[in-house]
Amino acid sequence: MNYISVKETAAKWGISQTQVRKYCTQDRIPKAKCQDGIWLIPEKAKKPEKMAAPVAGPAELPPLAVKLIRQKKKKSFHGLYDYVQIDLTYSSSRMASNRLTRGQVESIFRKGKVRESFEPMKVSDLIEVMNHCVCVDYILDHIAEPLTQKLIQHLHYLLMFGTVDQRKGRVNPGAYRTDSDISRNRRMIPPEKINSSLGALIKEYESQTEIGRNQILDFHVRFEQIFPFGDGNGRIGRLIMFKECLRHGVMPFILDDKHRSQYLEGIKDWPTDRSTFIELVYAAQSRFEAQVELQKLGEYRLFVLPEDDEEEDA
Repeated sequence: MNYISVKETAAKWGISQTQVRKYCTQDRIPKAKCQDGIWLIPEKAKKPEKMAAPVAGPAELPPLAVKLIRQKKKKSFHGLYDYVQIDLTYSSSRMASNRLTRGQVESIFRKGKVRESFEPMKVSDLIEVMNHCVCVDYILDHIAEPLTQKLIQHLHYLLMFGTVDQRKGRVNPGAYRTDSDISRNRRMIPPEKINSSLGALIKEYESQTEIGRNQILDFHVRFEQIFPFGDGNGRIGRLIMFKECLRHGVMPFILDDKHRSQYLEGIKDWPTDRSTFIELVYAAQSRFEAQVELQKLGEYRLFVLPEDDEEEDA
């Protein structure tokens, strides 16, 4: 068998001598041999094919996220998933001036029916509550995915599709606001800068090596300052916060309308004083954590007590 040098092989294959030696050390050239520290390659050897890049497996989700996804798939209406759907939808919708009660939201989610009310109900309130439940399912289905403008726009589409505001042309589901939307607040960034501003914010957020509660809150505040959509920005922002908490193993939280003024004050003061918003969120996290523990207790009793309560045979 005739052998040629590394230099000759590199010229023959059109690659560097370093790459040829690397192939040799990786044992990827059959019958290549090292003699006195010099690699010799069979004259008729073929250039090794490029190795396929390893495919990364799916990211391992935090236990709480896994639990919610599992309950969603089982359509569990008496667990944490049930609580999240009803409470997050009710609380976030009330923040946006939706007047449906928690009982009505629960009835819509569980039975697709609306309880009687002594007050007239707005059609938009009903539609947006149903849409919000769809949005909660959407973020649970996409917890592991990084934030993108496409994901956020689709979330807005799900929330606003079929609403009265859409039919009247006041909002375009999934589309950023236009010139006609900015008369309410002249301080909002111009519509032509929304795409670049939101893109830069997402890029900065996703590039962080570690994301915790404060990073998620900072993203929320800056998202609300951009105010990308004609309507629904608060609800979209709160859905994103919930998703990102689950994704990064941060205890989630649900902000209720009783603390709406503190929430708005916290967003306003965030650039100079973060304490207002952080204290509000910390209290909400504590409430959610208590609910998680309560659910665990309920699951334990459901699993243990029936067996313990069995009567002994006479």
